Amino acid sequence: MLDAASDRRLRRAVAEAGRHVALYRELWRDANLAADPERLPLLDKARLRAAAPDERVHDGRRHRRLTPERSSGASGEPLTIQSDRRARRARRLAFLRALVRCGYRPGHCLLLLTNRKRRRALGAALARWHDAGLGEDTAALVKRAAKLKPQVLYGPLSTLELVAGQLLEHLPRLPTLRLVVSTAEQLTAERQRTLERAFGVPIADFYGMTEFGLVAYRPPGSDAYVPARSSLIFEFLALPHDRAVEQLVISDLAERTSPLLRYDTGDFVRRDATRIDRPMVEFAGRAFDCIVLPNGERISPYRIDAALEDLPELRAFEVVQQADLSIDVTIDVAPREAERMRRSVAAQLTPVFGHAMPFRIAAGAIRRPPAGTKFRPIRSLAAARA
Repeated sequence: MLDAASDRRLRRAVAEAGRHVALYRELWRDANLAADPERLPLLDKARLRAAAPDERVHDGRRHRRLTPERSSGASGEPLTIQSDRRARRARRLAFLRALVRCGYRPGHCLLLLTNRKRRRALGAALARWHDAGLGEDTAALVKRAAKLKPQVLYGPLSTLELVAGQLLEHLPRLPTLRLVVSTAEQLTAERQRTLERAFGVPIADFYGMTEFGLVAYRPPGSDAYVPARSSLIFEFLALPHDRAVEQLVISDLAERTSPLLRYDTGDFVRRDATRIDRPMVEFAGRAFDCIVLPNGERISPYRIDAALEDLPELRAFEVVQQADLSIDVTIDVAPREAERMRRSVAAQLTPVFGHAMPFRIAAGAIRRPPAGTKFRPIRSLAAARA
């Protein structure tokens, strides 16, 4: 439930969008815009993607310049988002503020591992911000990092792990490094320990979306995420199939030309119910990666991750549900531990899946996706059957 201030701000944004944005006039056509905004239909990615660009734009702001940005398409379907100058400024300030709160200082050399082509701006050069393409091989990325001597290294978790592997096997640590910022994938405790061993510096975690920019961040040493900016309104919706996590819905009040209101992110989040403010402590997987049971119920990725995270000999795992609902589990363990770990994993997963749910367990190396592609250790190919 929203607090009073957030409720008032969201009501104003909803009233304006319902009158002036074709997408919302259609989405909320049969709804009472003066009623509780939390009862309005959600905007999801499919509905947003299906809308023509001019249907997303405020009637009175069509003359304003919008800048397009394309998502990575982690779900298999990329999405193009249009943002105005005000929203882009809010995003840049939020990103910089989060960096500072995590340990970055003006003048630090910042190396961003990214697949986005940025315009070479004088300001970025003076600020000592540098890009390295994710298309480069790992050895080239490490060589560039050694040459630039960054104080801060920022990049997708899978790419950081590849760089970490090179450092652990072949090279000493980067001597000037003070902070590593992981993004794009779920930073589990085990994966964080891997980065800490390799880099020897504090690790921060950034959660963002193309639709909103940086959404929340976890500073080094903290167990809770901090919302990136006050213009983002968060809603946490209960799930009928899993009470441990909630569905994350976001409204961006900084974006007024092409507004995103009551947007279903498709992500699950876990909050700490023992604290008064119930902070976010984990981003726990995507809705489209829920495991589908034969009766149509769904199991969130969080439950699987929670079942396996306490097995110390398990270096990594991958759980893939096939279109016929069967499940393939791959575990990365030492060869001498393979049989025992197969039994341990089966014992952990059987209560989660149920005895009627077939799953296979094999020991082997986990194949990582190409650089720039998000690694989803738990994913389902059966969503279309649900």
